[in-house]
Amino acid sequence: MMANETLRTVGDRTVLRMERQLRHPVQKVWRALTESEQLSQWFPATVELQPRIRGTVQYTMDGAASGDGEVLEFDPPRVFAITWYGDVLRWELMPTDDGCLLVMSHTFDDRFGAASFSSGWTLCLDGMELLLDGKPIEVAPDTGPLHDRFVEQFGLNEGSAEQTADGWAVRFERQLTRPADLVWPLLPREGAVTDESAPKTLEYEQAGSTIRWELTEGTGHGARLILTQSGLTGPDEALTAWRERLDHLAADLLKTPPRHRTGDNPA
Repeated sequence: MMANETLRTVGDRTVLRMERQLRHPVQKVWRALTESEQLSQWFPATVELQPRIRGTVQYTMDGAASGDGEVLEFDPPRVFAITWYGDVLRWELMPTDDGCLLVMSHTFDDRFGAASFSSGWTLCLDGMELLLDGKPIEVAPDTGPLHDRFVEQFGLNEGSAEQTADGWAVRFERQLTRPADLVWPLLPREGAVTDESAPKTLEYEQAGSTIRWELTEGTGHGARLILTQSGLTGPDEALTAWRERLDHLAADLLKTPPRHRTGDNPA
């Protein structure tokens, strides 16, 4: 099996592209992608679809209807594309000597959710391969290492900086693998606390700058962390230091047993 993942920006949206070399003919893989009975076995939801352009796609999760989509492309057995909660999912199949190449793309708005989407789709495609192989679909949920591998691969642990009237400010946004109540005890308190609301916000003053931690709702794997430090004379040292510290925080979180939420999925 060959796997390859890339992330790019198109306009104001983010596009995740994943490739897999499959040891199955195009026609067989096409059925796994487009026949509702097969698709529902490895996709994050049960799916009922009308196999035609502008056909309806109905999603059901945990026994309840969770939304509708639309078929955007349907070119058997080559291209299939649908909408998924405002996102676009597209699959393309290309024959090879020993099977076919599957190219999947996911277009979405939340760039910092890319690691969650990538790890989720990796597990879904693992399930699809098991289905194609005629094996039971038993895929262990990602408890974090795969997610954090994609954070590193896509540079989602890099911060940004801007110069303001009060000096330089740096900002990091990072999807974490554990919920806010498990992250909160690991946050440092290294100065005079000026704002604290567990487990959501923590702000303190340190050496003339203001450091603020925010934990908000994230994608399926846990809380979204937004860290800012303002009032700096320059950004470079802070960018390097915070990236290392947040990488350590992410590693420490992997030592905490996960709590999987019902209905977790790549989107």
